Amino acid sequence: MSKWQPIETAPKDGTRILVALKNPIPRIGRDDLRLWDGLQFVARHPGLAADGFDVGWNVAAPVGHGGFPDDWMAGWMPLPEPPK
Repeated sequence: MSKWQPIETAPKDGTRILVALKNPIPRIGRDDLRLWDGLQFVARHPGLAADGFDVGWNVAAPVGHGGFPDDWMAGWMPLPEPPK
């Protein structure tokens, strides 16, 4: 069984992983973000942009959502193999 690991050790190469957000996440005056507190979801980090900008973590879903910074993350773990 996998254990939660620090987000600093997570792959930033597009690999899909399970992440857990902090509870509460840092909001800096944005109460609308409280809906994300403590959530767990599959995410991926596409890596840095060509200019070195860190685009952040994306929800790994067809609809997408992105820009979650590392400091929102409580930890990560690898996903299990998909069913066959």
